[in-house]
Amino acid sequence: MTIRDLLIYTGLYRPYVNYKFLPDENNIEVLNFYPTNLQELWHYRYVMHHFRDLVTPDNTLLIGSVFGPKRKLKLSKSHIKMFYTGENVKRFPDFLDQCKKFADIAIAFDYADTDQYQRFPIWLEYFFEPDSTPASIRKELAEFVTNYCPDNERKFASLVCSHDKGKLRTILFHAMSTIDRVDSGGRYLNNTNALQDEFQDDKARFIGQYKFNICPENTDREGYVTEKVFQAIRSNTIPVYWGGLNNPEPEVLNKDAILFYNGPDSMPGLLKQIEELHRNPKLFSEFLAQPKFQPHADEYIIHLFDSLHRKMKKVLTKKGGVIVP
Repeated sequence: MTIRDLLIYTGLYRPYVNYKFLPDENNIEVLNFYPTNLQELWHYRYVMHHFRDLVTPDNTLLIGSVFGPKRKLKLSKSHIKMFYTGENVKRFPDFLDQCKKFADIAIAFDYADTDQYQRFPIWLEYFFEPDSTPASIRKELAEFVTNYCPDNERKFASLVCSHDKGKLRTILFHAMSTIDRVDSGGRYLNNTNALQDEFQDDKARFIGQYKFNICPENTDREGYVTEKVFQAIRSNTIPVYWGGLNNPEPEVLNKDAILFYNGPDSMPGLLKQIEELHRNPKLFSEFLAQPKFQPHADEYIIHLFDSLHRKMKKVLTKKGGVIVP
């Protein structure tokens, strides 16, 4: 944390914030997101699908995130304030409290259960639509894995990323390269054009040609799990993973189907396991054939959707502290 961040966090310094109340035609105000088409924001689409009639000129909604000053969210004149982040808030110290002093509801990845907070990790937004139903969630999980390549035709390992702030992707890339060639199709450590030329930037098809996919998170924190490990699972390639305290989504994922990096001391054992799977087709096929999900994974996801709906409806129907039927 910088001195400036510390002063802001303690309230001793308040930077100037240029704020003007400008909700859109749907009475929704969006602040502190990267520039994007609002219709592409998952939670914007969620509100429009489920609660369009509840968001009115007299009941405007703020959807705010971490990519801007916290004070802008506090200054918002919207009637209802939603704070959302798919990011690890350790990187954004001013938002460690998830705006609980002024937000009506916060949505993030931490494990907590209150009327003002809903756990809804960002990976859900990659694989489930805002209008998902229990039936569609069960169908999605049942058909989640796609096998793009026969086991005996797979190459060794892949990496697709644009940066490596934590340096772990670089470490794993070079360590696994001592076993066989690792193809990096993204901008970082790029050594193949196959992702663009052969697969037209279809990451799922590209990583599905390999036995292993290097997919650690940028940072490690309980509950912080992004789409990375799920993308590997979807393409039926073995994830080489680090993150979420190496217990990613225990209600959803089968940890036995994932290979974990657990610090420098774990590297020799990890490389030995990877090489054994790489050199032994029978062992590899048996490992890959393991169930990817917990038996109750669909019910847990349905619970997260149901809880989000219930809490959003409650805050959007609150008038002067009274819940409107």
